[in-house]
Amino acid sequence: MPRLAAHLGVGVTSIYWYFKSKRELIEAMTDQALRSFYAGMAPIEGSRWDDKLRNFFNNLYELLRADELTCDLISRRVSAQVTEGALRAWPRAEELLETLVEAGFSQGMARHAFVTLSAYTQGILLVERTGVSAASSGEEAVPSSEEFSFGINNIIGGLALLLPRERGEDAVA
Repeated sequence: MPRLAAHLGVGVTSIYWYFKSKRELIEAMTDQALRSFYAGMAPIEGSRWDDKLRNFFNNLYELLRADELTCDLISRRVSAQVTEGALRAWPRAEELLETLVEAGFSQGMARHAFVTLSAYTQGILLVERTGVSAASSGEEAVPSSEEFSFGINNIIGGLALLLPRERGEDAVA
């Protein structure tokens, strides 16, 4: 808080006048980041469940990739909300969970799919931002958008295998 106050050119007590703790300040910042994020996020598009998932997570990835602070704040909030009740409080997650249940997934599997794709998205963003690479052989150190899409497509393809046989066959092109 002292560093923030110095950066803003105000006294530390001025910050505490509005926020009782660092945690409260971060929560307020996260709430604002989520409001701004939702405003910039395109509606979920697609005629099938797999298209909706793919489009949502590609959009999520691109938006978070463009703003490191928003990425940190939103990733922290989404990571902390792994219970079904908490996910349902997030409007975009609620829409995707409903789409997955309508496609034939159980509530638990729909939640698992969302959390898995979220974790994958956050992991790729972390690798990109830190420059950490699983490949130590001099290959490109940072994953590309194409590599991200490849991973998303493979996760979605695996999910399709979990659908009941009659729905799974025509669920993914």
